[in-house]
Amino acid sequence: MRLFAVVRKELRALLRDGRFAVLALSMGLLLAGLLVTSAQQHRRLAAEKAQVAAAVRAQWDAQGDKHPHRGAHFGLYALRPDSPLAAIDPGLDPYLGQALWLEPHRRNMTRFRPAADETPSVRFGQLTPAFALVALLPLLIIALAFNAVSAERESGTLRMLHSAGLPGSRLLAGKFAALMSVVALMLLACVGGGLALAAAGSFPQADAIGRGVLAAGSFLLYYGIFAALVLAVSAWLPTSRLSLFVLLGLWVAFVFVVPRLGAAAAERAVPLPTAERFWSGIQRDYTQGLPGDPDLATRGKAFEAELLQRHGARRLEDLPFGVAAVRRMARDAYADRVHALHFDALWRRHMLQAQWLRAAAAFSPAMAMRAISMKMAGTDLMHQRHFEDAAEAYRRHVNAKIDQWDADNTRGLTSFDDRYADNGLWRSIDAFRYVPPGIGFALKAALPDFALLLAWALGAGWLLAASVRKLQP
Repeated sequence: MRLFAVVRKELRALLRDGRFAVLALSMGLLLAGLLVTSAQQHRRLAAEKAQVAAAVRAQWDAQGDKHPHRGAHFGLYALRPDSPLAAIDPGLDPYLGQALWLEPHRRNMTRFRPAADETPSVRFGQLTPAFALVALLPLLIIALAFNAVSAERESGTLRMLHSAGLPGSRLLAGKFAALMSVVALMLLACVGGGLALAAAGSFPQADAIGRGVLAAGSFLLYYGIFAALVLAVSAWLPTSRLSLFVLLGLWVAFVFVVPRLGAAAAERAVPLPTAERFWSGIQRDYTQGLPGDPDLATRGKAFEAELLQRHGARRLEDLPFGVAAVRRMARDAYADRVHALHFDALWRRHMLQAQWLRAAAAFSPAMAMRAISMKMAGTDLMHQRHFEDAAEAYRRHVNAKIDQWDADNTRGLTSFDDRYADNGLWRSIDAFRYVPPGIGFALKAALPDFALLLAWALGAGWLLAASVRKLQP
C-alpha cells in the first residue's frame, strides 16, 4: 500500500470520526472568536494611541511663551506602535506598559499597563489566540490521535494490515501526515485571519508577513512534536486508556507545570530590585557619585572652575553664554550616565531570568514555542528594550536642544524669568517616530528558542521511529 493511500485512508477516517467534527468545530469557533476580539482590541488601542499622540503633540506645540526649561518639564509621551501579529500574541504588552513619559533629568519606566486595569483573575492568564495555539490545539491533537495505533491493536486491524504487507513505518507516516494536514489548515487560517483582521482590510507589510510565515512554520514544527509524541505513545502503550492518561499528564506538564516552575525558579534565582531600591540607588549614585567620582557639589564646583579657566573669566556672570543651561547639560549628562548603568543592570537581570526560562524549555516544547511566538509578534522583552532605548535617545535629544537654545540666547547668570522661548522652539523639535526593528532582529533573538524547538522535534521524531517495532501484532 502506497503512502498516499494510507494518508487518504487516515484522512477519511478522521473526517468520519465524530470527535473530529465536534472538536474541530469547537476549536475553530473559539479561535475565530478570539481573533475577532483580539483584532478589535488591537485596532482600538492603536486608535487611542494615535489620538493621545496627536493631542500631546498639539499641547506641546502650543504651550506658549515660557522659560525653555519649564517648557521641557511640560514633557512628551512616547507611545509604542504594535505590530499586526500582536493581535495574535499580545505577549508581555499588557504587563510592560504602553507609553513612556519623557522629561528632563530623569528616565522613567513605562506607564499604563492594561493588566493593571483588569480584574485579578485575568492576571493568572489571558485567553488569547496565542494561548489557544500553544495550549489548546495540542490538546486537540491528543484527543484525535491518542488511540490512533492502540485502537487498531485492540480491534485486530493492526494484524490485518501487517498480514497485507503494510510496513509499520508507512502506517505511522501516513497517520502523521493526515493528522498534520488537518492541523496545518487550522493554523494557516488562524495566522492569515489574524493578519488580515489586524490590518483592517489593508495588505500587511512585508515584515509582518515574513514574521507571520516564520511563526506559522514554528507552530507547524511544534504541532509536529505533539503529533509524533502522541503517535509514539499510542504505539508504545498497550491500551488506549493508558495512552490517554499518559498524554494528558504530558500536556499538563508541558503547558502548565513546567512554565510555572520555571518562572518561579527564575524569580528566585534572579530576583528583581524593588522600585524603591531601584530609584534610591539612582539617586544615591547621582548625588554621592559613582565609584571613583566626587559628589554632586564637588562635581559642580569643578565644572564651574573649568568653565572659568577655559574662557578666561573671573566670574560666571561674565561668561558669553547661559551658565545655568550649560550647568544643566553637564548635570543631565551625568544623570543620564547613572540612569543608563542602573537600567542596563535591570535589563541584564531580565535577560538572566529569560535564560532560566529558556533552560526550563528543555523540559517543555510549549515554553520554547511561546518564546518564539512573542518574538515574532514583537511583544517580548527584546523588542520592548529596543523601543525604550529609542525613546530614551529621543528624550536626551529634546532636552539637549532646549538647553542649547537657552545657552545660546542668554548670557552669564541670567535670571530664570529673563528670557522666554515661544512656540517656534517647541515646534522646531521633531515628533518622536519609532521605527520597530525588522524580522532579522526577531530572528536573531529567537535563534536559541528555535534550536530548542528543533531539538524537541528531533527527539520526538526519534521516539516515533523507535516505536515502529511496537507495531508487531
